[in-house]
Amino acid sequence: MKVKQSANHILDAQRKTACDPGASSPLHRITNEKTINAHRKAMCARVHNSDPRKYDCDEYPFAASREGGNPVRGRTGIVCAGDDRSAGARLGGFYKAQRVLGGDGYVRIK
Repeated sequence: MKVKQSANHILDAQRKTACDPGASSPLHRITNEKTINAHRKAMCARVHNSDPRKYDCDEYPFAASREGGNPVRGRTGIVCAGDDRSAGARLGGFYKAQRVLGGDGYVRIK
């Protein structure tokens, strides 16, 4: 699995995050790039990344969700850059294939 680190990070975050956003309650897609970037910055600003060329800060709930961007409710982790970027591309593909539009809710199904 190309996104094993990201998938494990999401699973761990869902187990430890208050109210389990995305596991027991839906995440809601946002499409405003300014807000998405602000969410990512809020989550990853304090995360130490020893080598940004090899690793990315991975946040959950996703920066592209209304529930993202809150370090108190979310989780961050450092994962291999290729893994994180592949996971992001897959999430974007999911949004497109399932026609998840801005404001739409979506959930993780086991």
